[in-house]
Amino acid sequence: RAKGNRAKPELLQVDPALASSALPPGSTTPELKARIHALLEARPELLERVSTASDLRISAMTPDDAQDLADLQEEWFPKESCRGGAPWCAELLAHEGVLAFKATLPEDETSAPVGIVVALSNKAAIEEFGGEATVDILRSELTIPKYIPWDSPDRRELGYVLSLGTVGELRRRGLGNALLQRSLAELRSAAKASNTFLGEQKDTALRAVALHLADYNRVARACYEQAGFEMIKEEPDSYAGVGRRTH
Repeated sequence: RAKGNRAKPELLQVDPALASSALPPGSTTPELKARIHALLEARPELLERVSTASDLRISAMTPDDAQDLADLQEEWFPKESCRGGAPWCAELLAHEGVLAFKATLPEDETSAPVGIVVALSNKAAIEEFGGEATVDILRSELTIPKYIPWDSPDRRELGYVLSLGTVGELRRRGLGNALLQRSLAELRSAAKASNTFLGEQKDTALRAVALHLADYNRVARACYEQAGFEMIKEEPDSYAGVGRRTH
């Protein structure tokens, strides 16, 4: 699919049941412009054939998926949390330290994502896409007190989940957990593939995985805690948007 040739997406009216749990309480729900919604409206039988996450395909994302990622991010998160749209997403998906995956319907020839996960596998990616505040918190709360090596850009002992989400039509099927588990497995694999400065292979291990989460997002918190995550710090206003907190 050639970039820039896609028709402007049709905006659909939002069913409150499809709204993201990451949106602050009382906020205006964004329009649904990701192309998957129009597809499911035109072909509802695709949805009827999916009962669990195992019925979906999970594959790696590429820079060609940048517009899809940007559209979904704008639906799921407050405007203040969304960065530079498709161009920024293309840079993100092209970075060698980024591990990104999408779930798609098995009979959808267009491969429109119904869920995505983006994880940062090394220090360079975390510094570039996580932001200075995130780096400071990871250093003070994890790498220094837990003695996690983090002294060079290619360090992979600490991973970071930048984004995880599923479209409202496919929630409660275990897809969020399936995508999270895929990202954790890939982070472990990436950590083991590290090289020394002499080019020799060294046996490293993933020591920790971190993420930020708004305190009102109880649905996501339950998913992460079930996967073994624990809260290490709570700070007012460190997660973009008014009245939000981070875990």
